[in-house]
Amino acid sequence: MLEALKVLVVAFATVFTGMAILTVVLYLMRWSGRRGSVRAPEPAGELDPQLVAVLAAAAAEALGRAVVIHHVHIHRERATELWSRAGRMDIMVSHRVERKK
Repeated sequence: MLEALKVLVVAFATVFTGMAILTVVLYLMRWSGRRGSVRAPEPAGELDPQLVAVLAAAAAEALGRAVVIHHVHIHRERATELWSRAGRMDIMVSHRVERKK
């Protein structure tokens, strides 16, 4: 009985030590990812003309008619919010009602 208790304690200690090490590794990865993703903001008045052309082409393709882009606002989000936003978009798309043809 005492031998089984020793095995149980060693097994639990091994599992929890492994989980603690994995937790530390994940926190270090998140910390290093945040440190490396800090970028200097672009000047407000300077946009790449190719970016504006790509946005205009995408809007024209989506709307099916020619468009003119008057203003571009680049919204920077934190990387962690992107996954929750993608989930919300999936839910909104699943509730979309299609028009009858």
